[in-house]
Amino acid sequence: MSKPDSQRLPTRPRRQRPAARRDRGMALVFVLIMISIVFVIAAVSARLVIQGERTARNDRDRQTALQAAEVALSDAEVDIMGPTSIGTRVAMFGTLPAGEGCSSDAATRGYCGRLLPTASATSLLDIYRPIFDVSDTSSSRAYATFGEFTGRNDEFAVSSSGALPSRLPRYVIEKSPISFRNRAQTVGKPLDAYIVTAIGYGLNPETQVILQAVISKPVATN
Repeated sequence: MSKPDSQRLPTRPRRQRPAARRDRGMALVFVLIMISIVFVIAAVSARLVIQGERTARNDRDRQTALQAAEVALSDAEVDIMGPTSIGTRVAMFGTLPAGEGCSSDAATRGYCGRLLPTASATSLLDIYRPIFDVSDTSSSRAYATFGEFTGRNDEFAVSSSGALPSRLPRYVIEKSPISFRNRAQTVGKPLDAYIVTAIGYGLNPETQVILQAVISKPVATN
């Protein structure tokens, strides 16, 4: 015969088994580890994306400066071959400038005697940076800008912001001291050789590319 409810002994609450408690603790640790791994992956991915964007931007800037320097080389070739906006400009090519350095006169600007590297020069920039001084835009500057003597100013646009170069490309012209007029291999094809050094700027004026080319100009014969 069963006892009445009032006479039943109180039941003790069941104790949680130690194994279940350990399982719950391990699950919490596992979740924390997974959250940490996901966070690290997200941080690394974000960093890679930022670095990739920065690399692409720098590469685009350098390509802009490279193309600007190439445009300056072509402009210098037109300058040498003629016609130019200054009629006496073409006539000066063929004579070797006296001494060293570049002329700053309006009609002969950018035409240079031999430019020798200094003892501390380690690159083209060290030789030509003083000539292509970014801050020097006065009438006494020694370099020629794109379109200055060829009238092609409207063919090249610059901007202080956006996707255009920050400055017009510049160039200087050196006449080679080597004479090609009387060499046996150039009989009937006399020419003068000019070393053109051009610099182009990217969207950032600190991004600079210097190119050199040798341009041959036929010499008129009687």
